[in-house]
Amino acid sequence: MQTVEVAHFERAGDVRRVLIGEEEGCVVVREDLSGPSTLVAYGDEQRSLRVTFAREAVPALLDALGTVQEGGSLRGYLSCERHDVVDLMDLCDARGVPYAFTGIGPSSGIQFRPAGWSGQGGREGAPLE
Repeated sequence: MQTVEVAHFERAGDVRRVLIGEEEGCVVVREDLSGPSTLVAYGDEQRSLRVTFAREAVPALLDALGTVQEGGSLRGYLSCERHDVVDLMDLCDARGVPYAFTGIGPSSGIQFRPAGWSGQGGREGAPLE
């Protein structure tokens, strides 16, 4: 995967790096976290969060970003310290932009939410059983 670091923040022992890349035709945003806040929040001293957008979702992603900032740039949004990957996921959920989420930590393991998962007990549009 080719990636470029778009942000690096350090505060009170916490480090947050944000990278954007392309993998198998998808846009991937990765946020690497470490420090005391990561340990408190996730139970891991290090944690990696990944949000993956299929090529077809990119126009909707850029439209969603355009509603919160001039120009609708993913790099511009994530290079602002007040925005993180969770904010990006919240924005995408509110605007109906599909993405897959993966969280990885040495103690907590791997968490995965496939694209289209509603968080309400099933896939969007699928009947609940």
